Amino acid sequence: MKKTYIYILMAALLTTACGHRANNGTNGDGDSTAVSTSFQTDDISVESEDSMTSIKVSVQWPTSGNDSLVTAIRQYVCEELQTSLIQEGQPEIKYYDDGQEAVQALVDTAYNELTASWKEAKKDGIPNDMTYSCYVKISKLEETDLYITYLSNHEGFQGGAHGYATASYQTFRKRDGLRIGYQTKFNREAEQFEKQNQNLFKDPQSPELAQLIKEGVRSYFKDGEQDVATDEALKDMLIGVDDVNAIPLPSNAPSFTKQGLTFVYQQYEIAPYAAGMINFDIPYDKIRPFLTPVAADLIP
Repeated sequence: MKKTYIYILMAALLTTACGHRANNGTNGDGDSTAVSTSFQTDDISVESEDSMTSIKVSVQWPTSGNDSLVTAIRQYVCEELQTSLIQEGQPEIKYYDDGQEAVQALVDTAYNELTASWKEAKKDGIPNDMTYSCYVKISKLEETDLYITYLSNHEGFQGGAHGYATASYQTFRKRDGLRIGYQTKFNREAEQFEKQNQNLFKDPQSPELAQLIKEGVRSYFKDGEQDVATDEALKDMLIGVDDVNAIPLPSNAPSFTKQGLTFVYQQYEIAPYAAGMINFDIPYDKIRPFLTPVAADLIP
């Protein structure tokens, strides 16, 4: 519905040929980025396909630059590759120095798990004339002198009424690789999700910030030509939200982009599947007062 840089159709975006090539560290528009230590990546793409499964994984793997930044982004990529939706729980993350090895590990794991699921469904008599799939693309979305933002997309089909798709961002402070944002973890004792390592917002519970989020969600539906002029009409478009003046932060931290601070809610997070991934941008001049000093320092 909105934001063409959220890649819903993963198959069209993933490289179809195996192998890798160098990336000269330019930004998404092809303009060179003037930095003291050039950040460069390798484009690594691996795929596997047969009558049961279709797997395509594409990654922009850091190869050079500030050591702390390269290590931090490699760690992030490894986490994204190893916590895909084909797996249950949160496995212990294995760190790879070799990007090809990291990507191949996901392809192998995905193939084994999807093939087993496909065969189990057939054994149970469940119609499965469609291949089970896993498409992953992790790439640099944007680079400035102050930060680098990565975008991670996962899409696939594992039976059922429809497939799944996720899109999440992560911003890194360029000089040392510090992650700006937060991680959402499930606290089993409290039986609730909690934000950890939160260094993005001064006060995540700020009523004024909540108003910006509400209007951002409203703008998403308005762009889709939905009538959400009133708070009641907006609430009718959402699920699990009792008060539109207190819409929770997305599970994946908002990140820095050219448009401003970009928010993305995953499928079913605050709205039905048909609504897609609610996403919107809050301009920096509006969001700056709510950011921590470390986050505000990244605003161009």
